[in-house]
Amino acid sequence: MKREHRTQLIVFATVAAAFCVGGVVLLVLGFRSYGDSRAFAAGASAAEGDVVGFETWESGTGFDERDNIHYAVVVYRAAEGREVRFRGPSRDGLVRLARGDKVRVLYHPNDPENARVDSFMGLWFAATMLWIVGGGAVVIPPLTLWQAWKWAKRQGGTDETNGKSDVK
Repeated sequence: MKREHRTQLIVFATVAAAFCVGGVVLLVLGFRSYGDSRAFAAGASAAEGDVVGFETWESGTGFDERDNIHYAVVVYRAAEGREVRFRGPSRDGLVRLARGDKVRVLYHPNDPENARVDSFMGLWFAATMLWIVGGGAVVIPPLTLWQAWKWAKRQGGTDETNGKSDVK
């Protein structure tokens, strides 16, 4: 293998290792997010809620109104009869809510303000995306490195630095 190919492989291996480490971190964060959602859902009570409007979170860029995030405001009645308002999922994301929509709400009776809309997006989406991206960051770089190594081996030729042939 030529010295230049060897150097390129070392650099690529270093980058691949960094991606793998980042992928492992994302996988761990995904498991933590899954655990949090699972613990939340396990001890939660359910109620029916109504989407009563939207709150806007301004991104602060000031460039474009489309940069702002619009969260659904959901109202539900807790078990003791008290009406509770909370900020639900973003209207701009994959969840499409409109004013007047009925949603299932999960909440803890001892902390009714800590409520979530009972949906895949509200409970499991973050963990799923972290697993997909983290898994890709762990699996794809080693496979790509292996293909690069095979390519470098096929290039063969002579290493100009020592005059030895790389062909075996």
